[in-house]
Amino acid sequence: MIEEVIEKLAILLQGRIPSRIDIERFDNEIEHELGEMLNQFIDFMQEIQEIIVPLSQGELQDIKLQSKNFLASPFKELHSRLLHLTWQATQVANGDYKQRVDFMGDFSEAFNSMIISLDHNEKLLKKKIDELEKALSHITKLEGILPICSNCKRIRLEGAAPENQDSWIQIESYISKRTEAQFSHGICPECMKKLYPELMK
Repeated sequence: MIEEVIEKLAILLQGRIPSRIDIERFDNEIEHELGEMLNQFIDFMQEIQEIIVPLSQGELQDIKLQSKNFLASPFKELHSRLLHLTWQATQVANGDYKQRVDFMGDFSEAFNSMIISLDHNEKLLKKKIDELEKALSHITKLEGILPICSNCKRIRLEGAAPENQDSWIQIESYISKRTEAQFSHGICPECMKKLYPELMK
């Protein structure tokens, strides 16, 4: 009996799961009880091994533990927290930046810092989008061919009759109505000579 117990414990210490002891063959009450306890220990270790592998690979669903397996309680706690963390990460992905992690040391700090950064960057992005939308609402693009009088430089309104004088407006009016541009007037030197030759002398 003792040799068999030692053998089973040695296998457990090597990270493997031994077969259970057949306790029905023991008549001695103490040996029977020792066999039962060792079998329970083997069952607990097998259960722990069965959850540690998927847990280490991030597989959190379909993990169930016996309520009496006290050796597995830290893994139960870790499993529960990882499930909650997965839910929190999903909430963050959906735009809920109020989520915070407080149970995983350095990871918590990194996760919380990431959430704060995401929140800050999204606010900056929204602000920039608002600014661009406001700027876009003030921009009107001039394009196409503009019919312009070769003498007075008036522009004919789109679709208006060319023979109607009201169809022709000053270029300043045309551009001012379609853009944010404003005009201030002066006289170039060539026009000054033509219009005010006496002043040029």
